[in-house]
Amino acid sequence: MGERVTRESLLKFFVDSCCLLEDYDKIGRILDEELVKGNARLEEVVKDYREYQNVECLIPILIRLSRYYACQKANNLAVMYLIECQCILENLEKNHILKGYIYAELGYIYETKGMFKEAEFYYELAASFGKDHNLLILMSYSLERLIRVLMTLVQYKKLERIDKLDKKYSLQNVPIYLRKQLRWLKLYATQDFEEIVKIYGEEYRSEEGFMQEVIGAYALAQLNRVEEIEWDLQLLDISVSLPLNVYRLMYHLTYHLVHDKDEELERYMNNMMRKLKDKNQHGWLAFVCHLFVQSARIQKNEWMMSKLKVGLSEVNQQIHYEEQRSRPRIQGLYNSYRNYYKGIQLMPNKGKFRVVSWNRLPMLYQYDYTPKTLLGYFKFDACFYNDFKPSLLKSVIDVIQEEFVGEGITFSVEKEGLWFYFEVSCGEVKLKRKINRFVEYCYEKLGQPYFVTFCIPRLTTASFEETSNQVKRHFCQMVLNSNPKLPYQMNYCQGKPIAYNLLDQVHQAIEMADYRGEINIEYAPLYHRESNELFGIECSTVLDENRILSQLPIEDATIGRELLNIEREMYLFEVGCDYLKRHEEEHGVKLSLFIKFSRQALLHKWMPSRVISYLKEHKIDPNQVIISVNEDILFEQNDLIQKAVKRLREYDVNIALDEYGAGALTGSIRNLSIDYLRISSCFIQYLKSSKNYLSMMNSLINVCMSKDVKLCCSEIENESSLHLMSDFGIDVVSGSYYQGKLVV
Repeated sequence: MGERVTRESLLKFFVDSCCLLEDYDKIGRILDEELVKGNARLEEVVKDYREYQNVECLIPILIRLSRYYACQKANNLAVMYLIECQCILENLEKNHILKGYIYAELGYIYETKGMFKEAEFYYELAASFGKDHNLLILMSYSLERLIRVLMTLVQYKKLERIDKLDKKYSLQNVPIYLRKQLRWLKLYATQDFEEIVKIYGEEYRSEEGFMQEVIGAYALAQLNRVEEIEWDLQLLDISVSLPLNVYRLMYHLTYHLVHDKDEELERYMNNMMRKLKDKNQHGWLAFVCHLFVQSARIQKNEWMMSKLKVGLSEVNQQIHYEEQRSRPRIQGLYNSYRNYYKGIQLMPNKGKFRVVSWNRLPMLYQYDYTPKTLLGYFKFDACFYNDFKPSLLKSVIDVIQEEFVGEGITFSVEKEGLWFYFEVSCGEVKLKRKINRFVEYCYEKLGQPYFVTFCIPRLTTASFEETSNQVKRHFCQMVLNSNPKLPYQMNYCQGKPIAYNLLDQVHQAIEMADYRGEINIEYAPLYHRESNELFGIECSTVLDENRILSQLPIEDATIGRELLNIEREMYLFEVGCDYLKRHEEEHGVKLSLFIKFSRQALLHKWMPSRVISYLKEHKIDPNQVIISVNEDILFEQNDLIQKAVKRLREYDVNIALDEYGAGALTGSIRNLSIDYLRISSCFIQYLKSSKNYLSMMNSLINVCMSKDVKLCCSEIENESSLHLMSDFGIDVVSGSYYQGKLVV
């Protein structure tokens, strides 16, 4: 083998010959898609893979990321991923052939960082590994790189070290060009310039092996025979930008030593050293200083010689400091990963289930997808109003595993629901029979109502986004049309469902109407009793329903009308929350938000989780929100409404009984779970005309105090109403008597 080995050709060799890198290219395409989301996403991907993924996927990811970060000059991250990869390989097999490649990559990264002692260590490990395992391509690549690194360290190396290296590889099947490089390294280390010049020019010189050119020119310059040097202009084309090449840099320095006058040389030397110092390339800086110090011309200039020796001493101290700081960190990193992977059984996951994060699921699905892949989504009815607890997750996994044993199922929790996929091992008819058995058995085992949607292999695609959207649409259709009397409900992704994102479409239509000024949102202030101190705000609006619905597809308009009121209330909720955040940022005071929800909104299964998710995402204290509900709705014994109210209160969202006194059921508030009670205008008018208003109000106040319910009154329109309410401990008040619309 006489051809040069590049870093890319070395990688290609291992990708082609190592089964652990069989999917290296496929992983690359998947990671490229993740990169679009930003670098921060990559660490999430690796973090998720560490615990659950088999090595056939984890190893290629780590190598891909190390090369990516090395290219981005984030060398510490690149080293970290390679060290992790090394520990995994050691846990798999003591001398796995990929270890040699990891050593070579670590050598490359340390070389580009200018940490030549570390680079020498890893290149020698890689070269020895290649020699011991008859990996000629690895040995050749690493040995050539090792020789280059030793050129920068020759001032620190004893001749015996070079001799030992020469003897170690001279008897092997080493390419001719590497044997020549070993001989030239030995000649340079001895500083025998007469011998170098004697054989200079006898050997064939070319661009691919210009080590002789560089050392020969340097030797002639040291012997003051500069007229014999035939300068190669291509080799003089150098930039101090990274990565540096020791031969080109040495050739460039020699040229300036020969041609520059003293002032020019000093200016060039200072500029070169400053640039290297600014880039923290202390290893390269030491090489430059040493080369200048060894120069016959510089040795004749005492001032420059003295300055360079001081600089060389300082940079050597800096290198020593970096080594002392770096080695314990790398050793600690190695020990940490080694101990971690010793406790994990790394093996293919076939026939086993795994639980992965929701963020990681799309990549895994794409990686694992085959034409026999099934994707499903499962959700307990109770989970529309509760978190998906670990105990529930384990129960569902156990049941699915029992029915689809040996399928190698991947599970992932998204908020309150469970996604899963696996490769089906039977035909569609038999699969549907198994699914039918499963849905019955699942209810028998779990004893809770649930919903589940299956996208069978005939309908899945390699795109997780496309397939999951299909599942969500059918799942949404099933929930909207669900029969609450059934213990469980199941469907397949067949037929034309409604758009699962119809709620989003209606929401966006409202946003656009607001943006165009077609919606007038009013902010009514609420005050603390007998004070001008602002307690909170209440949002309300009137919108043109037909104008909003005209923006939807005709086939979605009917369902869209049903959802419009829900989205109007959710939009007001979001606008109100935005106002709270702005007010707190500007004034440092937290306000409360009164927002009225209709019966339709409370009956919608997704409403509680949407409210809670919005508060979490925007970091708003749930206790600042007061959701008001009309008296007749709260008194209605509807299970879904009671579940929604219970879920919101569990998350510390306040519930207010609104329009108290407007209906016929006043006086039965003892059985309600509320935080606020707002008196209606009807009740105020009744109190004005009643002789028993004092006893009635005292009775109401006593009940509210016993249940820690705060009283509100928003109909204070004149002084008469004010005097009527002032003696009854009303906590929050509003109305035209206090102030008009709040200016925002």
